[in-house]
Amino acid sequence: MKKAIVLATLFGTAAYAANVTEVKVKPLDGFGGDAGQVVSIVKTRVGSEYDETAVAHDVANLKASGNFQDVSADAVRTADGVEVTFFVTRKMRFHGPLAVEGAEFFKLSKIASESKLKDGYLYGEGDFADAASRVADAYRKKYFPFVKVVPRVEPFDGADGVKLTFVIEEGERLKPRNLVFEGADKEYVEALNDKVRGWPWWNPFGWFLEDIMSDADLAASVFKIEEFYGDLGYLDAKVTGVRRESVGPEQADIVFTVEEGTRYKVGSSSIKGLTVYSESAVREKSAIPADGEWASLKTLAAAARSIEIAVGSGEAGLADTKVTVRKIVREDDPASMDIVFDVEEGTPVIIDSIVIDGNDYTKDKVIRREITLSPGDRMLENHAESSKRRLENLDYFKRVRYYLRGSQRTDPPKGFSYRDLVYEVEEKGTGAFQVGVGASSVDSIFASVELSQANFDLFAPGKLFRGAGQKGRLFVQVGPRIQSYEAAVTEPWLFDRQLEFTVEAHRRQRWYDEYDVVRSGASASISYPVKFFPSAKEAFGRFGARLSAELVDLEDVDDGVWTYKGRNVSLREEERKYGDAFEPVAGIFWSRDTRDTFRFTKSGSRTYLFCDVAPGGDNKYWKVGGEHRSYFTPWEKMDHVLMLAARVESIDGISDDVPIYNRMFLGGPRSVRGIEYRHVSPMARKNGADDWSPWGGQTLFCANAEYTVPVFKLLRIAAFTDVGSVSAKEFDLSDDFAWTAGIGLRIDIPQFPVRLDFAAPIKKPDHADKEVFSFTVGYDF
Repeated sequence: MKKAIVLATLFGTAAYAANVTEVKVKPLDGFGGDAGQVVSIVKTRVGSEYDETAVAHDVANLKASGNFQDVSADAVRTADGVEVTFFVTRKMRFHGPLAVEGAEFFKLSKIASESKLKDGYLYGEGDFADAASRVADAYRKKYFPFVKVVPRVEPFDGADGVKLTFVIEEGERLKPRNLVFEGADKEYVEALNDKVRGWPWWNPFGWFLEDIMSDADLAASVFKIEEFYGDLGYLDAKVTGVRRESVGPEQADIVFTVEEGTRYKVGSSSIKGLTVYSESAVREKSAIPADGEWASLKTLAAAARSIEIAVGSGEAGLADTKVTVRKIVREDDPASMDIVFDVEEGTPVIIDSIVIDGNDYTKDKVIRREITLSPGDRMLENHAESSKRRLENLDYFKRVRYYLRGSQRTDPPKGFSYRDLVYEVEEKGTGAFQVGVGASSVDSIFASVELSQANFDLFAPGKLFRGAGQKGRLFVQVGPRIQSYEAAVTEPWLFDRQLEFTVEAHRRQRWYDEYDVVRSGASASISYPVKFFPSAKEAFGRFGARLSAELVDLEDVDDGVWTYKGRNVSLREEERKYGDAFEPVAGIFWSRDTRDTFRFTKSGSRTYLFCDVAPGGDNKYWKVGGEHRSYFTPWEKMDHVLMLAARVESIDGISDDVPIYNRMFLGGPRSVRGIEYRHVSPMARKNGADDWSPWGGQTLFCANAEYTVPVFKLLRIAAFTDVGSVSAKEFDLSDDFAWTAGIGLRIDIPQFPVRLDFAAPIKKPDHADKEVFSFTVGYDF
């Protein structure tokens, strides 16, 4: 196919003007056709002055009309002036129905649907080829790896009409059974399977993906396998062959022939080409592998990058430094390599401007506020790299990279140059719609629906409410013991400062055995990262304030009377005094979270401290408390994880008692396992029966320790112990102490983690019931 180009073969047309003497149209499609359609679109006319730019615009306009699949133009100088010829290949008008030859597996209706061709529409040859490719893809998804679909176009009904036939060679149907890695060490087979398939067998996300089978899939798999070995230090590893090996009717194994080669260690390392910084100074700031470590490609690439950052930072700041890696096999030890990092030093740079590229809907300021460099600053690689990581941590982009490009400024200070710093991003989907079913021994079975957007913009419906860096969330949870309806929006940079502002509204209802509690309300909070020492490089958590208001109601209360600490009490009295209560609350809090991930945490900690006061409304009280959780890897090589947690809270009424729905309870799968839910609490005995019910206290203490060990990737076994106490008085821990221990299983399926626990009390409060088995689904504990 010709490209749409303009060929000016006019000698001397730049020196003097010439008029157009003829405008011709030459169809290249074999249909002949109406030249008047072309002439009606172009602006080049006989008698007008020839303008090469105008002809180029005519070509663009003809393509934009949608009637032509290819357009080009030619201009020839004659004695009288200029002859302009437009060469056009018109699109064809498809006349259905689509015809098919050779198809057996799919019906004609399925093939027509996959082609997405519409009767009476104009299409080019490339469009028909794309339609054939879509049909072939549908076959490949049904395990026809050798399918061929060829479009055959035939004139129909004169003019530009055509009939289309897909000639199909389906080939053999082969559904992949196993992946086989000939020549691979048995130790690596499971990891190679995970690498090629993309998801391990136990992960439900992978259950709905197509198996690899197409030639393109196999080529990508070869790259993954060689990358896998390279990252282990097998720098010569290669896949020498791939074949499909039939193992039964319509089944085949995919066999990769692997030559692992030598697994290399680092014999020695050196840095060459440094003139400004000493090698020792660069080593100190770089991640260079130690002698004797495996010579992993990933490790060597990271080391080279760390050298580039080290040389591009500091007092000299040689921007655009490049490092290449030379690997030299040692003669005295063929399994070792001497690694040489060759440095090509850059030059000192001053940033002229910062350019953002690739953001279609994310606002510039959302990206710029994460970049710690500004125009006029020295270009320092460590700052640029940390800004890149900050952008990656937003999780708005598939890819983030930065580079320097030339600037228009030509007056830099001596020894420097001006450059523009460009951050190029590729956006990804940041919204999520999740429908799920959960369960626990407390909440029974419940269904939930969540709609969230991590890059939300409350005021941009035209961009599908995306791009301002806010967070939006709608959540519904419905079950026989709990109902929850929540909506929240968070602005992390209020007034373009690091003020995180959140507004939230909710209605939550929970059914207990003796009564139900309904809470409807809203809250607003604002927080700011704090540094306790002016010299601190990073914030030490966030300090904030919160205002909330709730309507709290007691419903479906038990009519009975209980004896509690020698006096009669009733839920009807609680309902009379505290039902339909309005609670405005003001509070302050401090939080810090350094966990590596919230899904399956292995290191870091989370701390939350708060103080709330409800000075007005129907219930007046104060409440203080805190929670801390730390994670350690005492045996990192074996992936053992130790979790230690502590929680303490206390509440007291200002002018009256504390309502039962504000009092404190422990017990159950998320606090003290082995004790019935809420049964670590002062208890009340129902008059006329031997039933005991938790009545709640005003001071709570809970501590947990858990040690988990992997069995395999999906499953971990846990040993734990929990202690807890709830006292009827404020700042008192004398009542109702519980201590339990047990074992459990952790089935860590992403988005669907299951926790199964078996526990027994070592010491339990009087009248508290045991709960040997408990379970939860989710990341809450």
